[in-house]
Amino acid sequence: MTETTSSGATWLNPKWTGRDLLKTLGLAAIAAIGYALLAYLCVEFPRNYGQVAPIWLSNGFGVACLLSCRSRHWPAVLLGCLVGGLAAGAHVQDLLAVNVVLVSCNIVQIFLCGWGMRRVCGAEVDLGRARDMIAFALICGLAAPVCTGAVAASIHTAMRGGVLLANIGVWSLGDILGLMTITPCLLALVRIRHYLRERPLSASGVICLLVLLVVTIAVFTQSRPVLFIVPPMMLLVAWRLEVLGAALSATLVAIVAVIFTMAGHGPITLLTSGSPDQAIVLQLFLAVAIFISLPVASIQRHRRQLLQSMTEANAAVVRSEARFRQLAENAQDMIIHSNMRGIIQYASPGCAQMTGYTAEELVGREGMFIVHKDDREAVRAIVIEQIAHMAAHHDNGPTRVEYRAIRKDGEVIWLESRPGLQRDPLTGKVTGITDIVRDVTEQKAMERQLREARNEAEAAVAVKSEFLANMSHELRTPLTSVLGFARLIDDEPELSPDGRRYIGRVLSGGKALLTTINDILDFSKLEAGQLELKLEPVAPAPLIEEALDLFSLQTEVRGVALRAEGLDDLPADLLIDGGRLRQVLLNLIGNAVKFTEAGSITLTAAYDQAHERLSVSVADTGPGIAPEDVDLLFRRFSQVDAGLTRQHGGTGLGLAICKGLVEAMGGQIGVVSIPGRGACFSFDVVAPSTAHAENSAPREMPISLLPPACRVLIVDDNPANRELVNAILTAMGAQVAEAVDGMEGVAAAAADPYDAILMDLRMPRLDGAQAAQRIRGEGGPNARTPIIAFSADARPGGPGGVFDGSVSKPMTAAGLVDALNTAMAGSAKAA
Repeated sequence: MTETTSSGATWLNPKWTGRDLLKTLGLAAIAAIGYALLAYLCVEFPRNYGQVAPIWLSNGFGVACLLSCRSRHWPAVLLGCLVGGLAAGAHVQDLLAVNVVLVSCNIVQIFLCGWGMRRVCGAEVDLGRARDMIAFALICGLAAPVCTGAVAASIHTAMRGGVLLANIGVWSLGDILGLMTITPCLLALVRIRHYLRERPLSASGVICLLVLLVVTIAVFTQSRPVLFIVPPMMLLVAWRLEVLGAALSATLVAIVAVIFTMAGHGPITLLTSGSPDQAIVLQLFLAVAIFISLPVASIQRHRRQLLQSMTEANAAVVRSEARFRQLAENAQDMIIHSNMRGIIQYASPGCAQMTGYTAEELVGREGMFIVHKDDREAVRAIVIEQIAHMAAHHDNGPTRVEYRAIRKDGEVIWLESRPGLQRDPLTGKVTGITDIVRDVTEQKAMERQLREARNEAEAAVAVKSEFLANMSHELRTPLTSVLGFARLIDDEPELSPDGRRYIGRVLSGGKALLTTINDILDFSKLEAGQLELKLEPVAPAPLIEEALDLFSLQTEVRGVALRAEGLDDLPADLLIDGGRLRQVLLNLIGNAVKFTEAGSITLTAAYDQAHERLSVSVADTGPGIAPEDVDLLFRRFSQVDAGLTRQHGGTGLGLAICKGLVEAMGGQIGVVSIPGRGACFSFDVVAPSTAHAENSAPREMPISLLPPACRVLIVDDNPANRELVNAILTAMGAQVAEAVDGMEGVAAAAADPYDAILMDLRMPRLDGAQAAQRIRGEGGPNARTPIIAFSADARPGGPGGVFDGSVSKPMTAAGLVDALNTAMAGSAKAA
C-alpha cells in the first residue's frame, strides 16, 4: 500500500521503522499537549472575567501541525489533538457528551482545513505566495470554520441554551481568529530558515517590530478610542519583514489585545463590561489587522522577487551587451547595421582598419557608397533580391556577396558581405539589415594565383602531350621500318645462319626499344587518368603460361627453376583486360628473371569466387630488397640500385606502370622481401566470372586475307614506311598507290577511286586529319572510302573524327590487314 499526500486516503505503510514510530509518537504527544494547553487558556482565562473566549487558538495549532508534517503522520496528530481537547474539556468540567461532540467538531475542522490546503497548494504550503494565501483565507478563514462552527454552535445551543445565531457568530469568529493568527505564525516559524534566506532580518525591521509592540501596549493601557493606530504599524512591519513579520506582528497584537482586554484595559473596555460586544469588537479588530498585514506581506515579497528578477535580467542584458560590444570591437570583420533604406545606423570599430573610414564617418551614410562604381548596381540588385527572399521565406541565413570596394585612401579592395535580416523579437517584423563584412583581398589574390598556376599547369600538360606525341612519332616512325623490314628479312628462307642471328639481334633490340617507348607512353596515359581498359572474357591460366614461356629459355640457361602453382584451379571465364594483365605479368616475371642468378622463380595464382578477385604472386630467390628501399620500387623513374639496374637495363617505370594498371583494374600491388633471401611481388585485381566466356585457351589466329584486287592508297612522308606497307599488301594481292604528303594524298584521292586509304597523321604541308577532311568534303570518288589513321601519336584518345580506324606504329602485318578489312567491311555495310 502506498501513501497518498493529496487526499490522505491511504496512510498505512507496512514498512514502519523504529525511528518512524518514535517520530509519530512524538508528534502525537506535541499535538496533545499543545492543543490541551491552548484550549485551557482560551476557556479558563476568559471565564475568570465572566466572558466567552474571543479567540480559539487550539484549532489553528492543530492545522499548523498537520501542514508541517507528512500525511502519513496525520492520524497520530489528529488523535493527539482529540486527546488534548477531551482532557481540556474534562478539566473545565464539561459534560462528557458535550465534550466529545464539541471536540469532535474541532477535530473535523482541523482535518478539513489541512486536507483542503493540501489539495489546493500541494505538499508545501507557503503563505508568502498569493495563491496559497488566498486558499488559506478561503478555506481556513471562511469555509471550514463557518461549516463546523455552525454545527458545533447548534449542538452547544441545544445542550446549554442561548441565542443560536449569536452563538454561531461567536463560535465561527473565534475559530477564524485562531486560525488566522496562530496558524500563519507557526507555519512561518517552521519555514523561518527559508524566509530568512530570502529576506534576512534587518535592523529596521526589528525596530519596526519593537515599535509595534510598544505602540500596541500603549494603545491598550488607556481607554481612548485609538485602535486605528495599530494596523498601520502592522502594515509597516509586514512591509519590512514580509511574511515572517506579518505573522509575528499578528501574534504580538493578538496576545497584547486579549490580555489587556480581559484585564479590563484598552479602548474596547469603553463598551459595556462583560457584554458580547467586547468580544466581537476585539475579534473584528484582530481579523481586520491580520487580513490587512498578510496580503501586504505577500505583495511586498512578490514585488521584491520581481525586482530581483528584473535586476538579474538587467544584469544579464548588461553582461550580454558588454560581451557583444567586446566581440564587435575586437572582431576583425566589420559589423554593419542598416535600416531598410540602406542607411548605416551602426558600424563596428573594425571598419577603420578595413576601409579607412571611422564608425562616425560611416553612420548616417548609405552603405553602397564604398562599393566600387562598376560593381554598385550589380551588388544592389543581388542584395535587394536576397533581402526580399529572406523576408518572404522568414529565412535569415546569410548569403555571400563579393564585390570590389574603394578605401578612403583610394585603394581597391575585395570585400565579402553576409547580409541578414534583423527582426523584432516580439512581432517578428523586419526592422533592419545586419551585415558581416570581411576583407577577402588576399583570398582573391590567391585565387588569381591559383588560376594562373592552373593555366600554366594546363599549358605545361599540353606542351608535355605535344612533346610525347612528337617523340612518339619521331621514334615509332623509324622503328616501324626497322621492325617491319627485319621481320620480312627474317621470313626469307635463303637467309644464312649468321644473317638470321644478326636479324634476330635487330628484332630483339627493336622490341626492347619499343618496350621502353611503350612504358613511357603508358605511364603518361596513367598520369593523365585516360587509360582505358578493354574487358573481354579471358582464360587466365593459358595467359599466365604464355607469359612464363617467354622467359623459359633465359631461366634454363641460368639453371633457374621457373614454375607455376594453382593454374589448374583458375576459372576459364574471367571478364578482364587480358592485354593489361599480360603486361603486369611480363613486368613482374621479367624483373624476377633479371635479378635471380640461381634458385627458383615461383608464380602462384588463385581466384576468390566470393569476392570475384584474381590474385597472383611472383616469388624469387634473388638478392632481395632492403626495407628502406621498398618505397622506391613503385615510384616513377626510381631504381633501387642504379649500378645493378644498369647491368640489366630498364627505365625505372615498369613497377610504377604495374601499380597504375593494377589500381586501374580495381586492385592493389605490393612486395615482401628479406635481403639475401629473395622477394615476393603480389597483386590482385577485380575479375568477375562470365558464363559466356569460352572455356578454351587463346590460340594464334592466321592472318586474314584482303579482298581480291583491293586498291589501297598509302599516304606517308616516310619512304621506308611506304615501302614496308607496299611490300606487305602487295604480297597479299593488293594494288597499292603512294602519296608523299597530305597535298598529294588529296590529289590522288580526287583522281582515282580506292577501296581504302591509309593516312599518316603528321606530314608536311597538310597533316593527315586535314587531308582526310578535304577528301570527305570535296565529294570526289573517295568521299565515302574508309580512311585509316596510320599513327605513331601517343596522345590519349588517338585519332578520331573523320577516320574509320587506326593502325599504330610500329605495326604488324596482321594488325594492318585486320584494320583494313574491318574498315572496308564497315563501309560496305553502311552503303
